[in-house]
Parts: sequence; structure tokens; C-alpha cells
Amino acid sequence: MKKLSLLFIFVVFTLLFVSGCSSKNIEKIDVYEMESFSIIKEDSLASYTDSKVVSNFVNAFKNANKEQGIVDMDDPEYKVEIGEESYYLWISEEQGTIMNVNDTHTIYTLSKSFAKTINELLYYRGALDQYAFEINTVCSLSS
Repeated sequence: MKKLSLLFIFVVFTLLFVSGCSSKNIEKIDVYEMESFSIIKEDSLASYTDSKVVSNFVNAFKNANKEQGIVDMDDPEYKVEIGEESYYLWISEEQGTIMNVNDTHTIYTLSKSFAKTINELLYYRGALDQYAFEINTVCSLSS
């Protein structure tokens, strides 16, 4: 009987260890600008693959705080895809709010520091895209 209990404990710990180690490793974050809840802005995809950037997004969303009550939100600014999960995102330098696309009755708030970090990542990416667009426009006009 004692051997059977030890075997059972061993099997349980092994299963827990294997399942914990096989969790998906997120390597890419896709961010789309949104026009409404159902319309993605054309040519707005920004993909992030840098491990530090990916880690910032994952940690910000994982540590967001669930808010109580009924929600009535404006159209989202962004849609963020993290692995198999998708979220709507409203962001500013001071605050950030996310909503899982499969649960539009619940919102989560990002910490102030994560909101600032995510806002900066999105802002600088947008600024770089705008700069590249302007360079391409000037080059095509001068040709």
C-alpha cells in the first residue's frame, strides 16, 4: 500500500512538472490599429518579436487587474494577439485597459508603469512607421 501511494505521488508530480514545462513560449505579439470593434484599420499590423518587448506585453496583460461592474467601452484603439489569445486595448501614457475579445463584459486595467511602457512601444513604432512612410513618399516624388 505504501509503494502504491509513493507511486501515485510520483506520477502526480511528474504530470504537474511536465504540464508546467510545456506551456507555450510566446515569441511574437501582433498589434492592429482598430477603427471599431469589428473593423481593423487597413495595413496597420505591427509585429513585435524582440524578447524584451514580447515579455513586456505578456507581463502587462498577465498582471492586469480585473475590474468589477458592467462595461460600456468606446471602440478600441488596438487589437493585440498574444499566442492564441486576442485582446482589445485602450492605452494612454497614464492608463491602459484590456478586454479579451471572447469576453466583452469584463475589462482589466494595466498598472501605470506597464501602461506607460506599452504606450511608448506603440507610439515609437507608429512614429517609425510614419517616418518610413514620409521618406518613401519624398523618394517617390523626387524620382
